[in-house]
Formats: sequence, structure tokens, C-alpha cells
Amino acid sequence: MSGQNSTCTDKSTGVIDNFKKGLTVWAQELRGIFTRLLGNFEVRQLEKRLEREYALLGKLTCDDAEGDIELCSKQIDFFKEEIGKLKKEQAAKRDVKRRDNERKMGL
Repeated sequence: MSGQNSTCTDKSTGVIDNFKKGLTVWAQELRGIFTRLLGNFEVRQLEKRLEREYALLGKLTCDDAEGDIELCSKQIDFFKEEIGKLKKEQAAKRDVKRRDNERKMGL
């Protein structure tokens, strides 16, 4: 009888361990999704600001607004660089995640 009880205990421990592992995986996936969403949001915001700078530059070249064309051009270059950096960073994170997953799965 004591052998049967230890088997039941092992099964319940296994179920609990699997549940804990599942929660851990779930939390990691949610963190990854949240991180990607924030990164995409940041890129979209920079792209919107870039579009506004292009619009301002167009107005400045047509003499419809007052401002510094050189400053506007520098802002455009800055936004382009930042968007490029963020996209490269996101791609690198995806590659690292993919490689880690392949290693874990033994591919």
C-alpha cells in the first residue's frame, strides 16, 4: 500500500511541477508579446513624428511657415536613424529568440 501512495504523490507533484512550468512559459511569452508591442508602438510614434517633420519641411520650402530648414533636416535624419536602429534591435531580438528556441528544441 505504501508503494501506491508514493506513486500518487509523485503524480500530483508532477502535475504541480508541470503547472508551474506552464505558468513560467506563459509569463515569458506574455513578456515577449508586451515587449514587441512596446517596440512597435515606439517605432510607429517615431514614424508619425518623421511624417510631421516632412510636412513641416515642405511648408518651410514653400515659405508657408517660419522656421529653420536645416534644423528640420537634422530632425528628419535623426528620426530616420532612430527608426532604423529600433528596427535592427527588434530583428536582432527575434533572431536571438529563434536561436534560443531552436537550441531548446534540439533542432
